[in-house]
Amino acid sequence: MAIKNVVFDVGGVLLEWNPASVVASLHPDAATQAVIRAQMFEHDDWHEFDRGGLTYDGAIEHFSRTTGRSREEVRTLIHATRESLKPIEGTVRMVDELATAGVHLYLLSNMPESTFEYLVQHHRFFSRFKHLVISGAILLKKPEPAIYKHLVEKTGIVPAESVFIDDLLKNVIAARECGFEAIQFRDAASCRAELRDYLPAAGL
Repeated sequence: MAIKNVVFDVGGVLLEWNPASVVASLHPDAATQAVIRAQMFEHDDWHEFDRGGLTYDGAIEHFSRTTGRSREEVRTLIHATRESLKPIEGTVRMVDELATAGVHLYLLSNMPESTFEYLVQHHRFFSRFKHLVISGAILLKKPEPAIYKHLVEKTGIVPAESVFIDDLLKNVIAARECGFEAIQFRDAASCRAELRDYLPAAGL
């Protein structure tokens, strides 16, 4: 089938995602950095924050206990992390080109709802997307098949007519198992080259 839709992830695809760098900028001690990474950003409970299982306030309270840092320090870490999500210019440019070419664009991302609300206020390119699925708003997350099914049910898109782009291989594999074409994002240039094969008329 001809490809009509492109579904983008956010962190690591549209926006930079490097919490380790944020932690290092706020806590120069290597041992402290290791604890914060292990007990916060690399912990399964961070994925629950993404899913919506932890609210914004609940996450601050929870990660204050697990890391041994004050609630204010955890709040600062969360704010600094979302502020560090800067656009990957090559991908954002591709979004603009695809939208101009009439390709239907969708978003499917794991992130807390509070983070997404912040990002929408600060980045205009989100208006390019026809529908945005955020894990924290629906209590589902990638690579669970249910979140891909949710996207299909909400939008009516046909998976075989859609390309999904994500930086994590497990999410790419799950999308393929749900019937999508899929690309593992490594950098904007290689992603553009792979998309060009799917959408030769888009002028990428």
